[in-house]
Amino acid sequence: MKGIREILENTETFILATHVNPDADGLGSMLAMHLVLRARGLRSVPLVEETPPGFLDFLHGFEDLVPVKDFRRKDFPVGESVALVFDLSEADRLGEVAPLVQSARERIVFDHHDRSGDPLPGHLVLEPGAPATALLVFRLLRGLRWAIPPGAAENLYAGLYSDTGGFRFEKTGEESFLVAAELVRLGARPAVVGEKLLENHPPARFELMKRVLERREWLAGGRGVLSFLTLGDFEEAGCGPSEAEDLATFLRSMRGVEVAVVVKEIRPGEVGVSLRSRGAVDVAELAASEGGGGHRRAAGFRKRDLPLEKVLSLVREKVTLALEGL
Repeated sequence: MKGIREILENTETFILATHVNPDADGLGSMLAMHLVLRARGLRSVPLVEETPPGFLDFLHGFEDLVPVKDFRRKDFPVGESVALVFDLSEADRLGEVAPLVQSARERIVFDHHDRSGDPLPGHLVLEPGAPATALLVFRLLRGLRWAIPPGAAENLYAGLYSDTGGFRFEKTGEESFLVAAELVRLGARPAVVGEKLLENHPPARFELMKRVLERREWLAGGRGVLSFLTLGDFEEAGCGPSEAEDLATFLRSMRGVEVAVVVKEIRPGEVGVSLRSRGAVDVAELAASEGGGGHRRAAGFRKRDLPLEKVLSLVREKVTLALEGL
């Protein structure tokens, strides 16, 4: 903590990053820190590979997100800055933001996932037992005695609420509720966050959901379910691949399903795989075997230069094997 404190208190410019296909925990943690730094009069640039899904646009500071293609390096002293990385610890999960993070003079990484590869060099704040990265960020800010503005508190609450599954996942403990209560005291609005995360999806998402359901394929006698989306699906629905985020969790909610998978074309030549498990199968281990990562119950990976059908065959084989081995 002492080394991290010295770095943070002696830096004026920061690059912030989270993983590709950011969720409420990664994005909420990143934007919370962005707001804290800005309130202290410091320069902060929250970078993303591409614009996150629209249902997360309620997060405070969302309008400050900078897609990496729009970042003007000549206007920002990357080499003199500190990179703060949230909700991952491996460079390959940063996507196109990775080169900028690696060019910073220092890196501080906050993550609560099981590590699945070589970590980014720098100061690592890793706690796989923590329910959310947002909780790790809250601890840091409290330890620094830095003020947490209401918007930052709400972002952290959103991250904590999301990654605990509405305070119902197994890593949810007493600290989760105590931190949530403190964030509410600081200005977070539980009703707003709950509505925005659960009842705030565009019509296009339901078109994608319809296609995912129509294409579902049962594996291992119904203990697994697999579906997919193509670039054509996104074009016809009038949205991007980010709107399909977490549809695998929706499939997992079916009774009897142990593992659910949604495979989607992200761009020409690149396919993403989202894996969800009830816990009997460690999908983080499965994802790590293909260069990805995540949690035991929620993980993913990407494949480049491999056709969608080949990825489907790969996933079908791996998930069936894992389920038959139970």
